[in-house]
Amino acid sequence: MRSNTSRHRSDLLYIAGSFTGHRFVIGQLAKRAILGRYRGTILGLLWSLVTPLLLLAVYTFVFGSILQVRWVTQSGGNAEFAAILFSGMLIHGILAECLTQASTLIVTNPQYVKKVVFPLEALPWVTVISAFFQGVISTGILLVYLLAVEGSIPWTAVLFPIPLLVLVFVCIAAGWLIAATAVYLKDIAQMMGLLSTVLFFMAPILYPKSALPAEFQHWLYLNPLTYIIEQFRAVVLWGQLPDWKGLGLYTLAAVVIAWLSLAWFQKTRKGFADVL
Repeated sequence: MRSNTSRHRSDLLYIAGSFTGHRFVIGQLAKRAILGRYRGTILGLLWSLVTPLLLLAVYTFVFGSILQVRWVTQSGGNAEFAAILFSGMLIHGILAECLTQASTLIVTNPQYVKKVVFPLEALPWVTVISAFFQGVISTGILLVYLLAVEGSIPWTAVLFPIPLLVLVFVCIAAGWLIAATAVYLKDIAQMMGLLSTVLFFMAPILYPKSALPAEFQHWLYLNPLTYIIEQFRAVVLWGQLPDWKGLGLYTLAAVVIAWLSLAWFQKTRKGFADVL
């Protein structure tokens, strides 16, 4: 009979295997998480549409009309600025939700920790799916907005899943790392809101990269969101093909980090039950 630890795989191939091997459990938990978020509310799932629209309206008014923020390539007034802003907001929203949810993922589910056969490493996938559900809806809103305002959508917009797919590896890496660490370090949960805010303002979401002095612009790429936001805008807003080489290198780095995060999760999970 195999020991419990022998089932706690952390090899490179298991990054995908942790999802495909437990896809039924992940699917059921993700469905429950998505529906449970709006259960009991009057609008229900419509909140997933209303919330990003309200945020879009507020940020566009404040930064587009009052502060007069502009992109160098912008020529369509506040309508174009709204699309640029919203595209950055939705990418940040995906990662921000993963960070926030991961910090309490294990602590709030002690019933799964005590089940020897339950695949704890699958729980971060539930958070990722829930976050990307909202992200895909927001992308749909953006595409409809572009069609209504500009009358057309760049054909390259069909490639929007590519930068989102790369973001999946960033999110699952953060999920494994933060979920495991937060069990032992309770301060992590308090730090995630601050970290999300820092990532928001240190990415070219509210302002163009060119607004910074040239010697400081490359520092924005320390933020994992910056490159993904640029690639997402390129294919959805500006009709450009993705930077295949850059995305390939970014994906490779994200996979390696995800692998290390999974190894950390599997190594530390043995003590979850004792701490909880």
